[in-house]
Amino acid sequence: MSINETLGMSLTTEIAKALPLREELADKIYQVFHYVIIPCTSFVGIVGNVTSIVLLTRKGFKKCSSILLLALAVSDILFLIGINNVPKYLYVLYIPQGFRFTTAVNYVCYISHMAFSWARTIGLHCAMVIPVIITVERILAIRFPLTFHFILTPRRAVIIISCLFLLNGAYCIYSYVVCMKFKQVVVQGITIGFILRTDAYFHDLTSGLYETIDSIVNYTTGIIPISIVTVGSVVIGVQIAILTQRRQKMTANQVKKSADKQQPISKTTKTLLNICILYSVCSGFAFAIAYITQDSQLGQDIQLNKVLVSFHNLLTCVNCVGDFVIYVGANSVYKKSWGKCTTRKQT
Repeated sequence: MSINETLGMSLTTEIAKALPLREELADKIYQVFHYVIIPCTSFVGIVGNVTSIVLLTRKGFKKCSSILLLALAVSDILFLIGINNVPKYLYVLYIPQGFRFTTAVNYVCYISHMAFSWARTIGLHCAMVIPVIITVERILAIRFPLTFHFILTPRRAVIIISCLFLLNGAYCIYSYVVCMKFKQVVVQGITIGFILRTDAYFHDLTSGLYETIDSIVNYTTGIIPISIVTVGSVVIGVQIAILTQRRQKMTANQVKKSADKQQPISKTTKTLLNICILYSVCSGFAFAIAYITQDSQLGQDIQLNKVLVSFHNLLTCVNCVGDFVIYVGANSVYKKSWGKCTTRKQT
């Protein structure tokens, strides 16, 4: 046997030994993230965003900012529910993939799987777009403090948010109803339910319609909103810094005289700015990971893909949790209530 053949066999043996370990490690990382870390994070986020909704409801929805925060909280809750798709984990448990229960239970699993998928898609897409509306609303509030109430009214905000949810609902109908179907077959006495692509999907794929719709959705919920919010956050931050500097230079008498000319930097503006900054950071990194898994050669590595997807999902969950932390942390009513509760416990 030649030296080259010997080296080749040794290298093959080493690769064969390394691959199972690598696959096992990737699977463990995926399981820890999706079975432990993400569910725990999601639970905290759901409870927190429900708290935000309660506080917003008590405060009322006379301002556009309250309506937008409510819509963002609902979107976060939908995503945090949808990301924990238990039927999906049951579906990928076997090889080949499929639900392996009775016919009725398989249908229930399929319907549940679709419900979780709808919640995840609608929640994620809306949570990606709503910060853009928040950014625009705050820029208008800072630049045009006297007239922005007439530009973006609560009624218009409700219409915009409703259209956003309806559009994403239509996209889900196309993706999960038109392009997917459920079929059950009996293999060796076992009923297996498969989620398959429909003829309409393959027709649209051939014609290029599916790719066009997918590209539009990816851009409008990806790089475009992230860029707008990032630039908008810088604009808002610079404007706040300028206004703060002006106030520091003014004397006490000048402050009283020019109180009508200088609009205050509201707590709402600072809260929404923090939400936008968190969004830019988390969504920016999540988008970079998604780009790697879809459009680069690294994404072809299945095991690496599992790990990257886990981090991507965790980043999005952290963003959802951070939204409620920022809002609740800035809410004086909640702080007072929490202070009273802790004082009572100590006494």
